[in-house]
Amino acid sequence: MFRLVTTGSAFAVLLAIFTGAPARAAEGAAIIAPLSGSYAPVGRALDASVRAILGDDVPALDDGCDADMAQSAARDVIEAGDALVIGLPCIDAFDAAMPMLADTGVPVIAVGVRAADITMAPRGTAQWPVFRVGPTAGEEATVLAGHLARSWREANFAIIDDGTLYGRQLAENMRLLLAEAALEPVFVDTYRPLLESQTALVRRLQRSGASHVLIGGEARDAAIIAADAARIGYRLTMAGGDSLIAPPADGRLPDGTITVALPPDTDPARIAAQIARTALSATMPTTDALRTMTFQTDIGPLAFGADGEPDARFLRIHTFRNGRPEPLTPDMDG
Repeated sequence: MFRLVTTGSAFAVLLAIFTGAPARAAEGAAIIAPLSGSYAPVGRALDASVRAILGDDVPALDDGCDADMAQSAARDVIEAGDALVIGLPCIDAFDAAMPMLADTGVPVIAVGVRAADITMAPRGTAQWPVFRVGPTAGEEATVLAGHLARSWREANFAIIDDGTLYGRQLAENMRLLLAEAALEPVFVDTYRPLLESQTALVRRLQRSGASHVLIGGEARDAAIIAADAARIGYRLTMAGGDSLIAPPADGRLPDGTITVALPPDTDPARIAAQIARTALSATMPTTDALRTMTFQTDIGPLAFGADGEPDARFLRIHTFRNGRPEPLTPDMDG
């Protein structure tokens, strides 16, 4: 509810520190992302996606998901005169770097941050030049609930969660959204995750009369629930958030399991780079271009509202087939 990359630009920054030479000339866009530490895989993937669109000359600066490192990276961007930043997926790094970038008018295309209120400066009403690319925290539940409100209208369904913050929030959001569609679960429960067996939970689901279950939890537990249900001959259709998409080692989910996720080959970092490429080539200040233009991206036309939120839908309904999630056709997805 997300391994080390070293770039020539990062080396140039270190060289400048010790020699007093300028770090680099202005290069238009710069990447700030975690290129070291626990979240380095996130930064490495972001870096590769952006370079695939903008080229290998884009400087990449390491924020390590750390406030001090993020501020150092922001200072380098400002000193180099870069026109915009792509990245800052870690909220601590974002919070540390953004005031500095905003004060100097450097816009940020934020990738991987799902909070929809990041564009407003804290303790004030100033609008930061932040343009968020990717689904919001609530989009997962909204898309999933919209689909289930149609496909599960005649079903007896249960809602269960694993007690984690993510699981509880997804389950509660789904319950509220489905209630707006006049759908109420026949059973609600919280289960203990990471058990080798969930037979007791499965028996409670069976006694409730539920034929379908919404799971606010992880793929491993969902696979165990499915296997335990099959073992006693209980047919159970499952649905859940994008946490159900996991490596095969976490277990196999049965065909027909419903989830919500980014479509195949859809990469928010790549979309951010497509937007940056167009904005940087516009005949107007970059921030103005980001605020006013419509951008052609892998998910179709995208424009930002006054709050920096994208008007495009990122998530789609998927259903598992042969152990893999496949996107539903548009007429099935709605």
